[in-house]
Amino acid sequence: MYQSWIRLWPFIRPYKGQILLATFLGFLYAQLQVVLPALVHLLVTSLERLDDKRTDGNTGVLDIVEKQISSQENLSWMSETWNMIQGHWFFSSSDIDKVKFIALCFPVYYLIMGIVRYLHFFWVKFIGEKVISDIRLSLMNKFMDLDVLFLNRQKKGSGGLLSRTLNDTIVLQNGLQYYADLVREPVVGLFLIGFLFYTNWKMTLGCFIFLPIFTGVIRYVSKSLRKFGHQSQESLEEVTKTLKEGLDGVRVIQSFNLQETIKQRFLSQVEDYLDKRRKIILREELGSPINEWFASILVCAFCLFQVQLITTGESDLAGFLAFIFAAGQLDKPIKKTQQAVIRIQQNVVALDRLQEVFDMESMVKEPIHPVPIPEKWETIDFKNVSFGYKDEKVIENINLSIQRGEVVALVGQSGSGKSTLAGLLQRFFDPQQGEVLIGGTNVKDVASHDLRDQIGLVTQDVFLFDDSIENNIAMGNLSADPKGVEVSAQMANATGFINSKAKGFQTKVGERGGKLSGGEKQRVSIARAVFKDPPILILDEATSALDSESEKEVQKGIESLLKGRTALVIAHRLSTIINCDRIIVMKDGKIVEEGTHNDLLAKDNEYAKFYKLQHG
Repeated sequence: MYQSWIRLWPFIRPYKGQILLATFLGFLYAQLQVVLPALVHLLVTSLERLDDKRTDGNTGVLDIVEKQISSQENLSWMSETWNMIQGHWFFSSSDIDKVKFIALCFPVYYLIMGIVRYLHFFWVKFIGEKVISDIRLSLMNKFMDLDVLFLNRQKKGSGGLLSRTLNDTIVLQNGLQYYADLVREPVVGLFLIGFLFYTNWKMTLGCFIFLPIFTGVIRYVSKSLRKFGHQSQESLEEVTKTLKEGLDGVRVIQSFNLQETIKQRFLSQVEDYLDKRRKIILREELGSPINEWFASILVCAFCLFQVQLITTGESDLAGFLAFIFAAGQLDKPIKKTQQAVIRIQQNVVALDRLQEVFDMESMVKEPIHPVPIPEKWETIDFKNVSFGYKDEKVIENINLSIQRGEVVALVGQSGSGKSTLAGLLQRFFDPQQGEVLIGGTNVKDVASHDLRDQIGLVTQDVFLFDDSIENNIAMGNLSADPKGVEVSAQMANATGFINSKAKGFQTKVGERGGKLSGGEKQRVSIARAVFKDPPILILDEATSALDSESEKEVQKGIESLLKGRTALVIAHRLSTIINCDRIIVMKDGKIVEEGTHNDLLAKDNEYAKFYKLQHG
């Protein structure tokens, strides 16, 4: 548990003042637990005295208690205390007044108890909400700061990370309340045990005979819960992963009639999760009936022992009732403490899994002392660049120089390394060998934010936010004047379809732009790049998924976008790159040809083969 607190401390520390307040209220709540059995004791004593006076006008319960206290040689301090408080109003007033006073104390007590309990639990739960919100925010920040390939390193992909962000944090949130229970309830128990010792120390010592049984149950359940808790969260991660895949790939699933396959996979994973949860719940609920059964044995023993104490004059009915009442109240802190110890085991598992995320390291390291990109840079250079995934090489020993203002096209078979070169320029990942330079400055020495400010990206798989068209375009440069959105849309050849919408630029595009056609999404993406106004542009298969008519419309927007910019154009459709300043042909991660369209056709090599395949 100590390690859990160490891990949580950075998130808890900002709220330490509020935590101290909640802790103080918790201790006050614990102290108030003792007041109720004390009131019961006083009430029964006063009622006994009234009854004794009614039946026998000579000797009352107060006199009997005084005689019993005085007879205890080892309790002389109690005799002195008794004599000191004899003059107090409570003992000098009539028994009827005492009963009335005690009766009025009950609603006052419950009012105070209710206020303290409300404030304590409000702060405990609200602090828990704030801590969990901070943890989720930190997870989101972590995901945004990791390199784009980190998902490839996760066994369960984005679905698994989504599960940890949502499901594990819920487990952790519930666990935070149990931490509060683990602090508060033992204190409640200690105050009640102190009262029990004061009321009857012999019977209280008898309770401790059963202490090893309670602790044994807790140890057994806690040990097994950590193992099954980890398995349960892993199973839930699989469920979340399949659910996300089902939602993301619903078109493909329905197209290939895979609905039943996905349903069965999901059902199997849910059943596996339920099996793990069954084992956890079985162990969680095992402690209560065992403890309650032993508690009933204790009550039976109390009653039998009390008969003997009353017979010998060592106790009375008021003391017995107060003892039983306090012992009954002790059941709650024992149960809550036991439950807290058990549930925190699941909390530890959730923390371990979240810590794995926080321990992830980006493969792209930010420079300690970043330098700016030269304002008047002349070239982009790839020098002896190699990159691969594990043992698989994607590009090897690439040397390429791009002049400022030059439009360079990359062509080649799928997997030849075209997109990898573009990713290296944006520092989505770093080369394993060689270096990428802009104006002689290694991009590793430039802050990623500053580097990407200089680059605009238009991809085949367009991603739009679930927001208005205007806001999606404006996200290209949030610091720019939003009045330029319409100008950017016009340059991207997008104003025609935008104005045809009922709400124009305020039209919501839906999740991932699902309410727009492919060509419309692409033109909004181009308008976003135009609005960013970057000196370097990357077009990654920007028109490959479009029909001929949409391609023509999008191509007009691209031509406007390319003016005056240095561009790296990745394309399969060679008709879109005929007019590029230079064409680079890649094969198996290497550059095998370069030149203009006409030059490469004249060589009658790899590029000519691609061209003939596409144009017959």
